[in-house]
Parts: sequence; C-alpha cells; structure tokens
Amino acid sequence: MRIEFIFDYRSPYSYLANTQLKGLGAEVDYKPVDIVAVMKKVNNQPSPLCPPKARYAGIDSARWARLYGVGFSPNAALLKAMREGATDGKLLCYAALAAQTVGAFDQLHDGLLAAVWNGTDDLVTEEGRKAFLEREDLAASDLWWLASEPATQERMEAQVQEMAERGVFGVPTFFVGGEMFFGNDRLNFVKARLQDGQTHGTAA
Repeated sequence: MRIEFIFDYRSPYSYLANTQLKGLGAEVDYKPVDIVAVMKKVNNQPSPLCPPKARYAGIDSARWARLYGVGFSPNAALLKAMREGATDGKLLCYAALAAQTVGAFDQLHDGLLAAVWNGTDDLVTEEGRKAFLEREDLAASDLWWLASEPATQERMEAQVQEMAERGVFGVPTFFVGGEMFFGNDRLNFVKARLQDGQTHGTAA
C-alpha cells in the first residue's frame, strides 16, 4: 500500500511527520500544496492568524521532536520574513513541484524541510536561496526560477483544488487506501491502516 502525504514546508507538523514516514515501510507519494490557499477554499484559518494557537503549536512541536528524537530549531529569520510579508512561504512548495518536474525532488525535500524547521539557511534573499541549492547539489537546476513559471503555478492551482475537493483542510494529511488521516499525531492510525491493508490484500 502507498501513503499520499500532503504537506506544506511552512508547517512544523509536516516536518515532524516527514521524519517518521520512511519508517512505516510503505511507498510515499509526496504532494506539496499551498495549504493557505486550500484553507481559504474550505473556510479554515492558518495557525498564525490565532496567536495563542501559534504559540501552543511551537511548544507542542518541540515536544513531538523530543519524542521522535529529531532536531527542532525553527529558522527564526525565515519565519519572521514570512510573517511580515518580506518573503512568500508558498514559494517553497512551488519549488518542490518544480523539483518533481525535473526529477530532483528527492535531493531537495528533506533538506528544505530541515532548512525551515531545524536550520538557519537564508531562504529569504536570492543569493541565499542559490547558496542553498548549491549545498544540496542542485545548483545546475534553477528551481527558484522554475517555481515562478506559469506552468508550475497552474499545477499548484490544480493541486489546491483537488485537495479541497478531497476534504483536506490542513497539513499534514495522509491518504491510505482512500481513507484520510489528518495530523502528525495520527501516524499510528496510518500505520494500522497500512497493516490492515497488507493483511487483507487491499489495493491502494
């Protein structure tokens, strides 16, 4: 069975869930999505619009990181720039779509999540983003330029619409055998669904 993993690099819980997925023993279909756009379609609100919720999410994410034994040191400069509108965080998901198009997603994905939630990389300036690609051995493919191409943006619009129609309202969201699970704290249910599918030979 396969796991569809719907995520946004701006989500700490997407980062946390991503650290655990490979240990579930299933193939993963990665679906980067502009979750803010999805939320607008389904009348939900991102955590930054509710300061108490945002503060709690930071504390809760750190607890989960300790439980998982993974690093958690949010990129303060990047997150501040996103909050203040100095940089558009959805560019990260657009870059992931571009990377999938050119076959570079595996090189980009883990490093990009870590850069946001356990790093200090400069992803705000053009020079910093280029330096990040060089560090990930992706300098030859200008993913940031591809991310801004109309074709990439059209793909994202289609993916946003699809996720809204499938009932997605936040990230991380997982689909296994057509069943939806929301939240990093639902990974045990994802694992159980995978095991149930293997036991009963359910196709994904």
